[in-house]
Amino acid sequence: MSKVKLELKAKDFVALDLFAQAHFVAITGNANFPAPLPTPATFDPVLANYTNILEQITAAEIALDGLRVQRGQFRDSLEELLTERGDYVERISAGDAVKILSAGFEVQAEGSATTSIGKPTDLSATMGDNEGEIDLSCHAVLRAKSYIIEYREHSDTAAPGAWLQGKVSTRSSATIGGLVSGKKYGFRIRALGPNELESAWSDEVVCMAP
Repeated sequence: MSKVKLELKAKDFVALDLFAQAHFVAITGNANFPAPLPTPATFDPVLANYTNILEQITAAEIALDGLRVQRGQFRDSLEELLTERGDYVERISAGDAVKILSAGFEVQAEGSATTSIGKPTDLSATMGDNEGEIDLSCHAVLRAKSYIIEYREHSDTAAPGAWLQGKVSTRSSATIGGLVSGKKYGFRIRALGPNELESAWSDEVVCMAP
């Protein structure tokens, strides 16, 4: 005697929705099962609620990715302005520590040298406005002078391709163009600091080119 195969716990959220939707279509009006249990009055609203919440989560995740890109852009602009303000305070104060502190800035320790630079974090990749463009943004790295961005192709049937340099940017956000629409790409970023310092590579993120 055959038994029903469910394996519900093995399915991710989307797979469970697709499985339930396929069952819903197949059993509706099926003469083999004229009075399904639980009844449609019980089952159908739960399925509809589940599908709806998945759609809301997807929309929220897309919106969050966009906000993260904006956050990186606003942070870059703020850092540039603070750097200019710091130069102004340093110049006008003539190196007077008390005056520098009075402006709400910290004073560098004399003789201190930068020996390391942090790894970029919170890297996000989202589809750009134009075909073949991906927008990238990460948390700005303290003392970073520029950023190197690399990318590689991803395939469902083969190992990722070799890393290629996409752009060198003075900002922690950038747009990579010239990608093939519909293909998936992995991205990583490293910061370059004073004294020719290089950070570790960020964690890789993957996004499909629009």
